[in-house]
Amino acid sequence: MFEKNKEKMKEKMEPDKVLRFAIVAVILLFLIGALIIGTRMMNPRVDATEGVKKLTELEDANVQKIDAKIQELEQTEADEAAAWKAKSAKEKMDGCIVLGDSTALGFRQNDILSKSQVKSKDGATVSDAEGSGLNELLTAVTEAETAPQKLILCIGRGDVAVSGETADAFAANYKSFVEQVKAALPDTKVYVCSIPAYLSLTSTGDATGSADSDTDSDSDAKDTTDNSDFKSSTDSKSSTDSKSSTDSKSNSDSDTSSDESSLSKMSTALDVTSYNEALKVLCKEEKVKYVDTTDLTDASYYGEDGSTMTKAYYEACINKILEAAFRNYVIQ
Repeated sequence: MFEKNKEKMKEKMEPDKVLRFAIVAVILLFLIGALIIGTRMMNPRVDATEGVKKLTELEDANVQKIDAKIQELEQTEADEAAAWKAKSAKEKMDGCIVLGDSTALGFRQNDILSKSQVKSKDGATVSDAEGSGLNELLTAVTEAETAPQKLILCIGRGDVAVSGETADAFAANYKSFVEQVKAALPDTKVYVCSIPAYLSLTSTGDATGSADSDTDSDSDAKDTTDNSDFKSSTDSKSSTDSKSSTDSKSNSDSDTSSDESSLSKMSTALDVTSYNEALKVLCKEEKVKYVDTTDLTDASYYGEDGSTMTKAYYEACINKILEAAFRNYVIQ
């Protein structure tokens, strides 16, 4: 009997148990849902639309400012280039000095540069810097109140035609002088111009043309447009002519052989290619700028003698110097 009652009670409790479990589950789900809703309410989702919009506006504004700044800088550079182009060579070379032999003298003789911008002496050579007056020119530059910003060396023609030194020996002497310049003017930028070509020779083997010397003590009246390095060639030629008029016919074969030998030696000496190649190497070693003027060999750049250079040569040459020394500007 007792067992039957127990079974009946058990059957009645089963539905109650399921109901209680369902109620508990609903309550738990409700609590979880309430917790989620409460959490979201306490931490509302941020709307990033406005922020993105503001960032985009700022980005566009910055790009516009940058573009405007770039245009301003480009315009400034264009204005500076235009102002530079309008200047004369004398104005562009303010604070600069060209130093050398009669090649340098031509810049002043042709009114390309002023007297104060040119320190030159006909016959000056690196082969004999002391005796030829080259060191004296450098001293005049170093003793000035203000050191030049840039020093352009235009020298070597006399070394090639007069000294007869090999390209290697010439380069060694030039190197010594450049080192002397750098020691005396440590804050000055040094430039080395290539040696101008010779277009013709006389039959006796001398480079044609003559020149007047130029030092700081010379008056302007002494200037001429004839600027070769060979003032002595006139005297030597007249001496040769005098000597040849007294030579006997029996010695003619010997004299002819001697003349041919002289012409051959002088022709070799006046081929400036190897000397300019040596200068290029020197400039790399000494970390100075090489100014290449070797393409200025058109006949229109030279006088009838094929040795002296015309004003057109110096106008073209100064542009090459300016282009090398002032690369920030466009040189026409």
